[in-house]
Amino acid sequence: MNASPAPTTSLDLGGVTLTYVPDGEFRAEPGVAYPGGHEDLFTDGLDVLDEDGMLVLSVGAVLVTTGDRRVLVDAGIGARTIPLVRPGTSRDAYMRGGALLENLRELGVRPEDVDAVLLTHLHADHVGWIGDESADGVPTFPNAEYWLSEDEWDAWAGPGQEGDAVGPRPHELRIIGARRRHLVEGSEPVEGVTAVATVGHTPGHTAFSVQGTRRRAFIVGDAVHCPAEVLHPDLRWVGDHDAATAVRTRTDIADRVAREGAVLVGPHFPDAVFRRYDPAATPSLTPHPL
Repeated sequence: MNASPAPTTSLDLGGVTLTYVPDGEFRAEPGVAYPGGHEDLFTDGLDVLDEDGMLVLSVGAVLVTTGDRRVLVDAGIGARTIPLVRPGTSRDAYMRGGALLENLRELGVRPEDVDAVLLTHLHADHVGWIGDESADGVPTFPNAEYWLSEDEWDAWAGPGQEGDAVGPRPHELRIIGARRRHLVEGSEPVEGVTAVATVGHTPGHTAFSVQGTRRRAFIVGDAVHCPAEVLHPDLRWVGDHDAATAVRTRTDIADRVAREGAVLVGPHFPDAVFRRYDPAATPSLTPHPL
């Protein structure tokens, strides 16, 4: 079966609901995404490729609804396409978005209803709806605070970072900077949502543990891009800032999810972003029953 970008899907944790809200899709050459070897993508029966053999990743955000609070984890890529051109490649690789706000509206959520945006990191496909570049930095979510780690902010907001195609744009940094809140390990920006340092993909990458009354979930951001990286954490993603640390982080995430019995939430996973990890003798990663 061929992989497709994941649809809008909700999971009730008990008093807290997580909803994956699609924005677009990501297509990449497997050999470019994993330059150190990608053979493990074809084991374990995981469907991660499309009919043309391209790696499929979802692009979107996770809406956390608890009480009267509505919080987004990340903010998609926005209404744009970023080509991913590499020397020697012949197929069309790209990140593309545009559907996030409409999908939020279908869920009954207006931009002004969003209380906070929790940023796993500041790559372009996670900050694209922060604000409209043509509207002089007007924020899309006018009532939101922006939570991220200090190391992540320093890595992108310092001098010499302008012009990185996969980084935040100047107007996004201005908007975030005006209402920025500092995340550290153990921060609880919303009741039941706890920050967990998961560095490696970027210098200050943060994941989020979400505790409901019935179950726990772990939102991994880009600490894990593809389901195969859970079963084979030594798969090295081309865009990881510190590949060795990223491998250790993926291993720690798999151990933590297994130990806690948490639902693994991979916003880039194709088909199903909510997954159940079984670390048995033959580990598996299957869609979580909703």
